[in-house]
Amino acid sequence: MVRLSKRIEYALLAMQDIASKPGNIVSAKDVAVHYGISQALVAKVLQQLARHGLIRSYAGSTGGYTLARPSDSITVAEVILVMEGGSSALVDCQSTDHSSCSAEHTCTIKEPLGRLQERIQETFRSMSIAELAAPRELVQLEVL
Repeated sequence: MVRLSKRIEYALLAMQDIASKPGNIVSAKDVAVHYGISQALVAKVLQQLARHGLIRSYAGSTGGYTLARPSDSITVAEVILVMEGGSSALVDCQSTDHSSCSAEHTCTIKEPLGRLQERIQETFRSMSIAELAAPRELVQLEVL
């Protein structure tokens, strides 16, 4: 099964938490306590998101983070790209570094896996942080 890394999971949780508190500065400690996760890893994830311009950081004793753009303009795909550094291939032959494959000349699944990878990426591109931060009741109503 396709799995997101802990770093991506924590980044999405942090982005969701920040988006759900518009106008407030949210600290790494706030996020870590709210979700019961490692503050040190949350801090590293938030620093990486800030370096790439998805969130703004504020220094000082009342410092923390806010979104750099409206939550409906930040996609899950952007967060994944920032956290993975561009490598989100399902299999090696789909990666940008074109790793060699011992079955390259006889492979019959490269093209179908490429289509699957594109569908997964399109799903990530179509989902915004606003959707992650929407109250659960609203999300359920939209599905109906």
